[in-house]
Amino acid sequence: MRKGVICLFLAVLLVGCTNGHVEEKPVEAEKPVSVMERSYNVLSAIKNEEMEALSNVVHPTKGLLFSPYTTIDKKRAQVFMKGQVEKLLEFEKQFEWGVSAGKGDPIRLTPREYFDQYVYDVEFLETDFVTQDGMYKQTNSVENIHEAFPESTYVEYFVPGSEEYEGMDWKSLKLVFSDYEGEPHLVAIVHDQWTP
Repeated sequence: MRKGVICLFLAVLLVGCTNGHVEEKPVEAEKPVSVMERSYNVLSAIKNEEMEALSNVVHPTKGLLFSPYTTIDKKRAQVFMKGQVEKLLEFEKQFEWGVSAGKGDPIRLTPREYFDQYVYDVEFLETDFVTQDGMYKQTNSVENIHEAFPESTYVEYFVPGSEEYEGMDWKSLKLVFSDYEGEPHLVAIVHDQWTP
């Protein structure tokens, strides 16, 4: 009898403890990455040649397009899928990336040569001129990013030209993002500069 009373008392005590209000910490939802934050991380990866980090933010279905000038020619531009981007700088093959401004000659370069001439050719990471979906310098080229990538957004890194060349040696790099599962993913790297 005494054992039964003790067991009943323990059972009531246990039920009382579990039915009491237990304060749980709220689970914080992860903040979505902003386009500006993502673009800075992409530019850092480009500068430091961290191709695995770069490939991790490439759009899984659209891949990554490279355009040497602000007028995107989808028929001639090179597009690499996520898995290819990781090893891109190791490719020794020359690709045709577009046509050189003024001369009209095909731009045939290895990926590393292309990166040196048409991706990170000046210190874009150091510039103070950064904008989202804007242009610092009007050019005689047609800017068609939103036509080539509807529902995209881009961040431009603009480096002004020098007095020595009356500002004509300015450079710009536009990182274009499209949404995928609620996150901005890189779809294009668009270089720009003065063209004749």
